[in-house]
Amino acid sequence: MSKIGFLIKNDLKRYVRYRILHMVVICSFLFAAIVAFFPEVNPSNFLYIFVFIIPVVVFSFSLHSDRVEDQVFPCEAEKCKPMTIVLGKIGSALLLELIPLVFMMLILGLVERLNISYWGLFFAYLLGASVHIILGLTLSIISRTNRILSLNYVVYILVFCTAPIMYYNNQIPLKYQYFLIFSPAFLSGVLIENSLVQSPYSPVWLIVLSVFLLIAIGVLLVIFAVRPFFQHYMERIQKNKRRNVADE
Repeated sequence: MSKIGFLIKNDLKRYVRYRILHMVVICSFLFAAIVAFFPEVNPSNFLYIFVFIIPVVVFSFSLHSDRVEDQVFPCEAEKCKPMTIVLGKIGSALLLELIPLVFMMLILGLVERLNISYWGLFFAYLLGASVHIILGLTLSIISRTNRILSLNYVVYILVFCTAPIMYYNNQIPLKYQYFLIFSPAFLSGVLIENSLVQSPYSPVWLIVLSVFLLIAIGVLLVIFAVRPFFQHYMERIQKNKRRNVADE
């Protein structure tokens, strides 16, 4: 746990250096203020931005920048297991993602005084954000250049995010919801929407399936994309060190 804590602390310092922390705090405050002063605004739309879009864009960009600078993790972490580094990356990103959730829950509870399942919202947000953080890391891993990464952003947002957001704003008929089940954004939205009401309205099987599929997507991406990347990166660094020692 101490190693994971060290990695989380190191990543948080990098978020401050990249001004990512500042951006998240400012956006969280602005969105919370809009919900507080304009009650007619749907607060779930802002939650969707921080669950569907921000994690994918911000944390994939962060990892991509680290790869360009060849500083994916600190030198002290070279002896850590790849899974420890993965947990550190996800943990630091989740801490950042909790900032907008805290702002929004304070507004919903103290200003709007909504009688909703706050614990349900917390876990739904946490699960959805975790999966999208992993998606962001995966996009960065498979994108070799800034141009490809930008293209992947556009494709992901248009294909996987736009339709679910339109659906939850009643722009797509209810009968088409099952065509969106392949989208992590839709699955996350199922959980968030049911947390923002007094009692769940979706079929139990859909809620259970959403949880199962989100966990499955996250685990599969970690096993087949994220963990192998860090394993390969660590092996490359160690190989380069041995080569430098041999040259000396």
